[in-house]
Amino acid sequence: MRSFNLYACLFLLIGVFLPLSDISAKEYSIPEIQVDVQINADGTITITEHRTYVYDGSYTWANYRLPKSGYSAIRDISVSENGESYTNLNTEEPGTFLVEESDEAYNIVWHYRADDETRTYSITYTLENAVVIGPDWSEFYWTYAAAGREKSTDQMEILVQLPELVTLSDLHYWVREPAWSMDGTPFDNGFQFSGQNIGRDQSVVIRTLFPSSVFDENLIQISDPTFTLEQAENEETAYREKLRLAAEDEQRRKNAAIEYSIILAGLSLIAFILIYRKYGLRHKMHISVSESIMLPGREKPAAIGWLLMNRTVTTGHMIATLLDLARMGYFELKENEAEEEGFFSSKDNYYTIHSKNSDPKENELTEFEVSLLNFVNKRISSDGNKFDEIFNFQKSEASKWFYAWKKKLKKYCDSKEWIDKESYKGMYWNLGVQFVIEGVALAGIFFIHPLMAMALAGTFIMMVLSLTIIRKTPKGEETYKRWKAYQNALKNAKEHTISEEHLGRHFIFSIALGLGKQQIEPIFEQHPGAATSLYWIVILPGTTSSPAEIAGSFSNLAATATTSASGGSFSGGASAGSAGGGASGGAG
Repeated sequence: MRSFNLYACLFLLIGVFLPLSDISAKEYSIPEIQVDVQINADGTITITEHRTYVYDGSYTWANYRLPKSGYSAIRDISVSENGESYTNLNTEEPGTFLVEESDEAYNIVWHYRADDETRTYSITYTLENAVVIGPDWSEFYWTYAAAGREKSTDQMEILVQLPELVTLSDLHYWVREPAWSMDGTPFDNGFQFSGQNIGRDQSVVIRTLFPSSVFDENLIQISDPTFTLEQAENEETAYREKLRLAAEDEQRRKNAAIEYSIILAGLSLIAFILIYRKYGLRHKMHISVSESIMLPGREKPAAIGWLLMNRTVTTGHMIATLLDLARMGYFELKENEAEEEGFFSSKDNYYTIHSKNSDPKENELTEFEVSLLNFVNKRISSDGNKFDEIFNFQKSEASKWFYAWKKKLKKYCDSKEWIDKESYKGMYWNLGVQFVIEGVALAGIFFIHPLMAMALAGTFIMMVLSLTIIRKTPKGEETYKRWKAYQNALKNAKEHTISEEHLGRHFIFSIALGLGKQQIEPIFEQHPGAATSLYWIVILPGTTSSPAEIAGSFSNLAATATTSASGGSFSGGASAGSAGGGASGGAG
C-alpha cells in the first residue's frame, strides 16, 4: 500500500512539473522594429510598423497597444505578414485579428501558429490630427516605442516621409529620448533615424519640424496659428538647459547625500559605542570553565534554553518542559503505529500523551510548568491525546495559551537575575538615538537624494545591535559559561565518557538547547540498550527506535509546532511641444 502511494505521488509530481518545465522554456524576443511614417498631403499620418519576432517555443498570438495620445482618431487598421493580410474577425483563428478599445488605448491582437521560428508582422493604421500645423511650420512629435514595454530592441529603424520634396535646411529634428542612442539624417523628402540596443525601459521620442507648404492647403486646417520654428527651437534649447541643470543638481545632491550619509553613519556608530561602553560592557569573570558532560546544576531545561539562545522562547523549550514533566511522573508518552487511511497517508508513527498525575507536589513545579500541565490535561479531555492535536497552534485557544506561557517562562527566567536590568536602559537609549538619526536619514531620502538610504541602512544596523547592549549579571555570566560548556560537551559527546544515570536528563536538555538527531545520537552510542533510561516514553513493541531517533522525532515535533505558532474616435489631438503615441506589445 505504501509503495503504491509513493509511486502515485511520483507520477502526480511528474505530471505537474513537466508542463511547468515546458512553459518555463518558452521565450521570445523582438530584435528588430522598423517604423515607416508617411505624412499625407491632407495632414493625416499613415504608420506601418514592421515587428520581427524570434520564437523559442510555441506561440499563437501577439498584440500591439497604442495609447490614445497625440491624435484624435484612428482608422484603416490592418495586420499583414509577408504581404498576406490578416482578416478582421474576432474568432481567434490563425490569420485573424481584432481591435479592442479602452479608455486609454487601442489594443490590436492577431492570431497565428509559430514554433521555434522567426516571423515579421506589419501593423498599419492612419491617424488624424497627429500633426501640429502652423501657418509656416508643422510638427510631428511622436513616441515610437514606450518605456516599460515587454522586450528590448536590438535594432530600430524609423523612416519619416513627407508628401513633397523639401530643402534640407528646412528640415529640423530633435531626438528627445534616447538622446545618444539614435542617429538622425534628413533627406530631401523626410528623415531617417537608426538606433541600436534600446532597452525595454527606454522610450524613443523624436520631434520633427518641416514647412507647412508640404500639405495641400485645400485639404488641411491650421491647428495652431501661433506655432513657429523659433518657438520649437526655444523649447528645445530650454529643454536641454533644463537637462543640464538637472544633471548638475543630481550630481550636487548625490555629493551631499554621500557626505551627509557619512556624517549620520558616524554619529550613529559613535552613539552606539558610547552607550555600549556605559551599559553593555561585559562583566569580567575570573573563572575558568572547561567543557564537561556533567550537569552544572538542577536548573530547568527551558530556562537554560532561554539563557543560551539569546533570551528567546521556542516551542523546543515547551517540548523539553513536557518531557521533563513526564520524567517527574506527570505524563507518559507512547509511540503508536502509523495510520494508513487515505491516498496521502503518513508512514511515520505518532505519539500520544497520557496523564498520570494532575496534582503537583508543593513547591515542586514552577508557574510555567503548572500552566503546561493544566493545558495538556485540558486538551486531552477535550481533543484526545494525540500529540499533534494537543499542540495544534493553528487553533486560537492553543495559540493564545502558548503566547501566555512564553510570558510565564520569561518571568521565571527574569527572577533568576541572570540579566542586568540596567543594561535594558542602554538598549532603549540606543534605540531612541538611532530612531532620531534614522528619521533624519529617511527625510534625506525624500529631500536630498535616494543615496541617503546608505545612512538609513547603517542606522538600522545600529538599531539591531541595540540587543547586544543587554548584558548578563556576574551570576548570569557564570551560569551561562558553565551551561555553555555543557552544551559544547553534548555536541561533542564522542569525546566524553557518559554515565547511564543521567541519560534521560541529557536527552531533555538536548531538546531544550536545540540539538538535532545527529548531535543527540552519539550521546547514547556508549549505551546501546539505554532506551530504558527514557522510561517515561513507551516504545511501540517490535520497533527498533533508538533514543536518538526518538529525540529526532521530538525535534521534528518542536519544529512543526513552531511553524503553526508563527503567526474609434475620441477628443484630443496633437499639441505643440507634446509627444503622442507610445506603442508596446508582446506575444503568447
